[in-house]
Formats: sequence, structure tokens, C-alpha cells
Amino acid sequence: MTTFPPPCRLYVLLATAAPTALIMRRGPSAWWHLLEWDLQADEVRHGAWLRGTLYPRRCDISPDGKLLGYFALGDGQSPWDTYFAVSKTPWLTALAAWHTHGTWTAGCRFATDNSLTISASMDKRPFHGSYPYGATVEDLSFDWTRRDLQNEYKRGWRPFSGEVERIPAGLREAVLLQRVQPGGERALVLAHTGTDFQRYGIEGAQISYLCEDDDGEITPLPEAAWADWDRKGRLLMATYEGAVKIIEWRSGIWAETWSHDLRHLMPAPAPSPSWAQAW
Repeated sequence: MTTFPPPCRLYVLLATAAPTALIMRRGPSAWWHLLEWDLQADEVRHGAWLRGTLYPRRCDISPDGKLLGYFALGDGQSPWDTYFAVSKTPWLTALAAWHTHGTWTAGCRFATDNSLTISASMDKRPFHGSYPYGATVEDLSFDWTRRDLQNEYKRGWRPFSGEVERIPAGLREAVLLQRVQPGGERALVLAHTGTDFQRYGIEGAQISYLCEDDDGEITPLPEAAWADWDRKGRLLMATYEGAVKIIEWRSGIWAETWSHDLRHLMPAPAPSPSWAQAW
């Protein structure tokens, strides 16, 4: 009998000014893996493995996709415990790191000049390395829904402005966002129904995705654990089954034009390359 590996959990950080993204993959449960998604060549390149915990919805990549700001919790063997760090994607070698006071963290964001704003209960000075572009630590916000959706706002998602009656009945009371297709007329809709750490979801965020067709009908995307448009107007998707996909509108239908299955990966930690070890 054929057996299949359990699905992994996926989240994607999409650069705002370059054709690149960072895939954050959890699985097996104690491990995280980073992969660079080249949206120009439609290729995936492997990066760091971490035995510990990452918090993808509180992370960010720089507009050009070259830097990663991330929150991490060690596996109990690391002297760093809980911390925020900046590395070069798709690696986790910290070039600057700050102690956080536990996991009371809200997120971070890069500006166009790579300066950083970090919202967390944490030290204001790095204990390791330095950050050449400048970093500001602001007071921790307790708006957890905003935290869950901060990366969507940064990428151009906005509050849903359509008729709520067009949304399936079970999602009409959710926090609704929409993102119009670059260069097109279709839109993605995101429904945030709450945070439940006992259920499947990156950091417990309960997110559903829907898509608007040419006729204005809004239909669910049940396989999407994450979705967004790339700069070409292609639909990018990370699925609950553990694959990343590119889907395009062709001849009146959505057609899958590229996919990469990430289910079968097993931990294979390796040192980061020399270019990722220094500014």
C-alpha cells in the first residue's frame, strides 16, 4: 500500500519590489525550513533548517527580498532562548539579534530604505552584531487581529469594499480584506475568522481565501493555506497539502501552470554560505 508523508504547513513572505518570495515551511513539527521562491525563473532554492520555533506572521522580508527579520524560540539547547534577528534570505544566520522578553511580540516591517520597525517587548539594543540601516523598537500592540494580518496590509491588501452578501454566509462576520489583481480586474478576498491555537493555522490564525471571477461571483479556494498575486498578476498559492503553485487565467479558466511539492522534505541542516554570514 502506498503511504504519503503528512502535509507540512506553509506560509509565504512576498517581496514588494522584486520577483521573489520566501517560503517558510514547518515539518516535521519540531523543524522549520526556509526556501527562496524565484518568481522570475519559477524555481525554488533551499536554505536554512531550524530546530525550534519561528513565527511567520510576525516576520518580514525587505522590499528587494534579500533580508529577513524574524522572531524565533530556541529548542532549549540554544543560549539565545527568545529573540528577534535579521539574516540574509533564505538563511537564518543572525547578523543582528535582540533579546525579546518571551514571545510577547507583534511583528516587524522593513521600509524602502531597509530601516526596521519592530513591535515587541524586547531590548532596544542588539546583543549580537549590529544593523547598519537603523532599527526602531516601538511599544507592543495588543491588536492581535492586526498582527495576524499585518503582512497582508504591507503587501497592499485593503478592507473589503464589495457587497458582503456576495461572501458565503459562514464568512460574512469575518474580518474581510481584498486585493485587486495587478494589471487585471479580478480580486482575492481574505476572511479572518479569529485566532485559535488549538486548530490548524500558522500561529493559530484562521484564514480562508476566496477569488472573484469575471462574472463577479466570489468562490472559495479551499486548498489555499496562503494566496496572493505576484507582480505579473499570477495567482500564487501555498496549499494545505504542502505544495506551492502558480495559477493563471487562460481561455476563460484558472489553469495551474507550475507547482512544486514540498511534502517529502526531511531535515538536512547545513552551514549558511559565506555571503550570508556577514554584511
